[in-house]
Amino acid sequence: MPSGALHRIVYMSTAVGVLRADELDRIYLRAKSANARAGITGLMLFYEGAFLQVIEGPAAGVMSLIERLRHDRRHAGLITLEAGPIEVRGFPDIPMHFVAARNLSAGEKQAFSDLRQAVSARSHTVGSPAPGADNGLWAFISSFNPLRMA
Repeated sequence: MPSGALHRIVYMSTAVGVLRADELDRIYLRAKSANARAGITGLMLFYEGAFLQVIEGPAAGVMSLIERLRHDRRHAGLITLEAGPIEVRGFPDIPMHFVAARNLSAGEKQAFSDLRQAVSARSHTVGSPAPGADNGLWAFISSFNPLRMA
């Protein structure tokens, strides 16, 4: 795959230990800065000890970042919900859009919990579709994008 081609990875993972608001803010600020330098855009949500992250940009940068994330000791159980080439970024001008639990509405919290439960159930079922395939993943993610990605 050409290094300049756009690529997207969406994953969920579980925090190791309790992450305080100030720790999450530090993670966000570092990721935003590093992503901007690497031409990576995306979204990070955190609720009930779980991360949902969308990473998109040049394929080489996205693959390098996901490898670093796989070895990050602040979370575990990384489950890839979607990975592959894309034509257009879903978050074109946002190096890292971060939404913490304190900023989620009651409906968004419920949708996150429902998605997490569906992903967990799918990831343990042999022969099932990809965890994000039909459980409202993109409807949920797009609700956080001002451009309302398709």
